[in-house]
Amino acid sequence: MGPGTLRSVRTHLRLGRLLGVPIGINWGVLLVSVLLAISLARVSLPSIAPRYPSSAYWFGAVLGVVGFLVSLVGHELGHSYVAKRNGVHVVEITLWLFGGVAKLEGDADDAGAEFRIAAAGPAMSFVMSGVAAGCAWCIDALDGSRVLVGLLVWLTAINIVLAVSNLLPAFPLDGGRMLRAVLWRRSGRKRKATRAASLIGQVLAAIMTAGAIGLLIWGDRWSGAWILALGLFLFVAARSQWQDAADRPELLDHPVGELQRALPAALAPQLPVRELERVFDAHPRAVLVPVLDDRGAVGSLVTRESVQRIPPAHRGAVPIRSLSEPIMALPRVHPDETVKSVVGRLGRGRSWWALVADGHGVEGVLCSEDVDEVLDVAMS
Repeated sequence: MGPGTLRSVRTHLRLGRLLGVPIGINWGVLLVSVLLAISLARVSLPSIAPRYPSSAYWFGAVLGVVGFLVSLVGHELGHSYVAKRNGVHVVEITLWLFGGVAKLEGDADDAGAEFRIAAAGPAMSFVMSGVAAGCAWCIDALDGSRVLVGLLVWLTAINIVLAVSNLLPAFPLDGGRMLRAVLWRRSGRKRKATRAASLIGQVLAAIMTAGAIGLLIWGDRWSGAWILALGLFLFVAARSQWQDAADRPELLDHPVGELQRALPAALAPQLPVRELERVFDAHPRAVLVPVLDDRGAVGSLVTRESVQRIPPAHRGAVPIRSLSEPIMALPRVHPDETVKSVVGRLGRGRSWWALVADGHGVEGVLCSEDVDEVLDVAMS
């Protein structure tokens, strides 16, 4: 199916680890595997390679089930590998009734990474289909077992179907996530893109469900039942994502004190920049460090970016005061002031900082990027 966010409920059996990623299998997959083996041994393989003993068909069916599970794992490993390359931690790969899911700890930070992670699964499925087709061609050229050739052709088709079906622009399928990444890149707003992609996913799921009902009435009832279950699942999943990304305008009335970042302890101006660097390393979310004046009061600030202007070899000799900026240069907001009020005064955009002060002292710093995140949720 594709990558998904972390869930805490476990409804599966842990199989082990592959390339450092835990692999699990849902109990429903075991039932599907049994049905798939019966279908291969009694229908598919005898029709592809007739006049072989039943033991050959059952052996091929077992290999086919293993190959099918390997195909699912390979698809999800494609997601996992690219996710790791883009700084997203992979919690686990789980095989379940409709395929597999790579559980990620959070989403990608940008649209490009989101697109690459989503596209990696179908790409891996296409690669595995090519490998299976190549093996089938070689065995056929060597006049090998027709059962094995038929099985490899079947695996080739399975991987193509897995890739193509996941490329449907129905969120949360891989194609839907790729669509969201494109919309995210164009608009710059992830939640707005999620709303649009999940709405399209609901429409396509409804079309799939209607087609499945048609198959149940006039066509293949087994295929119709399977597509109906998949369509209903996709509709529920897309609907859930659509609701989660809905506007929350009440957040505009929340006080900005809830968004403030704590300021590290003030430093003496004569200390070297090396000490400032250590403070920023210890406080990864800090953007400013207060600096004391000659009277022992906070009179200036130093930004994280200013440290990067000093070559590492000189940071032990250059004093902090050479990088400090007057504290009065920054605007101030009251911790009880609403998000709407602050945005009206300072505007939106990742370009400003404001000191959060209640009249008795500075409590923290408000960053425009944190305000933008609230605005993105409040007004998608």
